[in-house]
Amino acid sequence: MQIVISIVVTLLVLTGLVVAHEFGHYIVAKKRGIKVAEFAIGFGPKLIKWRRNETEFSIRPFFIGGFNRFADDEEKDPVPGDFRAASLKSRFLTIIAGPAMNVIVAVILSVVVLMAAGTNQIAVHSVSADSPAAQAGIQEGDIVKSYNGVDIQLQYDWQDAIGKQKTGDSLPLVIERDGKEMSLNVPYMQNEDGQKLIGIEVNPYGPIKTFNFFEAIGLSFKWLFMVTREMLQSLGQLFFMGQGIENMAGIVGVTQMVGTVAISGGFYSVLSLSALLSVNLAIVNLLPIPALDGGKIVLYAVEGVRKKPASPKVEGALNMIGMVLIFGLAIFLVFQDIHRMLV
Repeated sequence: MQIVISIVVTLLVLTGLVVAHEFGHYIVAKKRGIKVAEFAIGFGPKLIKWRRNETEFSIRPFFIGGFNRFADDEEKDPVPGDFRAASLKSRFLTIIAGPAMNVIVAVILSVVVLMAAGTNQIAVHSVSADSPAAQAGIQEGDIVKSYNGVDIQLQYDWQDAIGKQKTGDSLPLVIERDGKEMSLNVPYMQNEDGQKLIGIEVNPYGPIKTFNFFEAIGLSFKWLFMVTREMLQSLGQLFFMGQGIENMAGIVGVTQMVGTVAISGGFYSVLSLSALLSVNLAIVNLLPIPALDGGKIVLYAVEGVRKKPASPKVEGALNMIGMVLIFGLAIFLVFQDIHRMLV
């Protein structure tokens, strides 16, 4: 039963995110005068189809994404309404709209989660005896509102706070106890590794706090920035240092992750994970790899310099290379997911 729930929820989440991505392409294409021949949800034979103006909409049985098909015939010269006949600006806006829609979806989901379910606060889990924290009066259960000059609103903030260079002889700290905030300056200790500690361990899953609409919007953009920064750092380590591929997950790993969250965390946990996956989808699609949106944007940049578009044959060959790379990586990640499950 758990496997069935994992598969169903994963398909719904991924299909929803991909359809949102494709809808971004679709809506901007229509606004820029580019004809969309087909908008499909799923893959495989058409189960349901209907037509609106020049676009055929369809629902297909293999519920694992969707696609747009622009009105283009590569064997003929482009005519008005074809994607290739559109201006460079129109094509760029149409392509960038897909990742942009995923970012919008991520922010919306994040706002909903922060307002309805909230997020865990960072709480003091334990205080070492005779430590500077104990001498300063810090107690188990205190909520950490600020640490080392960093306001603690999200779990990512805690990572920034402990990694921030400390100056002076004491560490500024704001805690909340029984609804009242206290500002402290706590002398720190330095261990053999050079880490500066005050003698506390924290629980990242402290009491839940919800936010109003405007607070949730601000925190959602802050969360988006931090997630994007972390992803770009990970991708940089992967591409330039060859590190981190063992931490990547393919469709099997994502299914296992979504299923676990759906069963143990509930609806809002699935929404939170969906927001994270939506950001991932946006960033991955913007990578400068042929066949991805980022690869197309690179071609448009070259076209802007050359004042001449790449030929359909060249673009097709690059897309084929990109697809081979993408499918090769996907297959590798599936085997890595399975190996990780069996070990």
